[in-house]
Amino acid sequence: MVSKSITNLLNKYGSVTVVVYIWCIGIVIAMVVFNIQPLLEVMPWFKFTIGCNMFIFFLELYLDIRQSFTIRAFNYPNSNYHEIKYHIQNILGLINFSRTESTIGFIIECLVLYFGVLVGIYNINDYIWFYFGFNRSYEITRGMAYLLEISLVSSLVRLPFEMYRIYIDQPTNEDNCETTTSSTTSSTATTTTTTTSTSTSTSTNNNSNNKTPAGETNKTYDKVNNKDWIKQIIWDQIKMFLISLFVGLPLLTITLSMFYWQYPYQWFTIVIFVSIVALFFSDLYPSIAYLFNNFSVLEDCELRNEISELSRKLNFPLHEIYTMDGSKRVSHSNAFLMGFWTSSFVLYDNLIKQLTTQEILAIIGHEIGHHKFMHNMKHLLIQLVFVGNFIYLFSSVVNLQVFYVGFGFDRVDVSVGLVLFSYLYSTFANLLRFVTNLIRREFEYAADAYAIENGLEMKKALVAMHGKGVYIKPDRFFSLYYYSHPTLMERLESIDLIKKSLSTIATKTSNTTTATVNTTTTTTTTTTTTNTTDNININNKKLD
Repeated sequence: MVSKSITNLLNKYGSVTVVVYIWCIGIVIAMVVFNIQPLLEVMPWFKFTIGCNMFIFFLELYLDIRQSFTIRAFNYPNSNYHEIKYHIQNILGLINFSRTESTIGFIIECLVLYFGVLVGIYNINDYIWFYFGFNRSYEITRGMAYLLEISLVSSLVRLPFEMYRIYIDQPTNEDNCETTTSSTTSSTATTTTTTTSTSTSTSTNNNSNNKTPAGETNKTYDKVNNKDWIKQIIWDQIKMFLISLFVGLPLLTITLSMFYWQYPYQWFTIVIFVSIVALFFSDLYPSIAYLFNNFSVLEDCELRNEISELSRKLNFPLHEIYTMDGSKRVSHSNAFLMGFWTSSFVLYDNLIKQLTTQEILAIIGHEIGHHKFMHNMKHLLIQLVFVGNFIYLFSSVVNLQVFYVGFGFDRVDVSVGLVLFSYLYSTFANLLRFVTNLIRREFEYAADAYAIENGLEMKKALVAMHGKGVYIKPDRFFSLYYYSHPTLMERLESIDLIKKSLSTIATKTSNTTTATVNTTTTTTTTTTTTNTTDNININNKKLD
């Protein structure tokens, strides 16, 4: 009975999702039941933090090396050698850039912790506040100032890398120039696809990490003035700073205050507060997005009518359809569901220009699949469990004197503890990201299957979105670790399997139906024959 229930769960939700749900339940039970305080008091915190970050650094280095070998080994005989060589060099350049950034960041992090830079900034902050007459009773104000200082220094260190990353994703002054190299497999003749569509990337293949999708350089060039681009970036940074100042700062202050106040099950009340805020901001996103992009209601046209009709057909509670000027900021296109309590579609202007109506409908069907399976809700719940795990562990060490002494601090301070614990927890955050990537990939495959089951050509839409080019399949482990969404050809392979599975089911159903009809026909014939024979016998008796 139990095994049957487990099998039903696996078939309904997917093996990875069920395992993660069980793991999340285990985390929650462990947080409530077990007392880990004795273990935390004897932990060598400095060495443990350095060791964890070193583990992640070398793990990612290993994955980058695997990916580099995979890209270099690619050889497709029907492609132009010089073009392929250019794309491979471009991809390797992006990998090297990412590895350089990670290496510099790791070295700086180790130096900062080893030479007590955090302690120095804390002492300077302490001196300044004492100078202006703010003693230690203003611990929340002083703590917020320390966090802002650390955030500012960290942002300045990352700024050159972030600017370059944004720059390579921007449209340039070249016209009608297109380069695409995306993830693929070379095992069958159908794995290399060439089309004339412009290169795009949507939420159906939109990876959230900083890594460029494996083997994928995807640009659509437009006439954009470099001065306008620089102004846009500066203005965006200013708006992001103001949002952080007026929205993020008060929320962080409240959260920090809750850690300063000592009361039973402190971590649980903080988790509830964070969960409420997350639910609130999930629906507030459209209001924030209006600060960065122009949204407009899609005018009455064939596309709007087709999307509305598809929504009615699939019983989707469509609120509105918007278009967004995403092309002014990034080269890729996108399509996504907006809103938590009400659902609206948002289409990038690039998407509307570059895909046909039927291809866009396939993307919309995919997004409706996410809604039908409640993927956003499930993902949010899993994220809240992980956040709750962070808060629980942090609340367990935040008042441990030994935790601060290991890094050179002589007193307990929540703001300092938050910074130190963030260094430590980043290792676990990367591993948890791998878990969430597995779940989100499963969600993407399920949404693809939903679109296909409803007669939509998902494969054509994906190929059209990625455009003309040769596609190189990434290293499997590299892709699983870094990408929240499957790469193009992983999706195409999955679609082929889904279609094959549906075809097999349809064939079996057809055969079953035919067998049933034949059985019914045979039974009817036998019954008719029997009745006829009986009638003949009766008539014969009458004649006798």
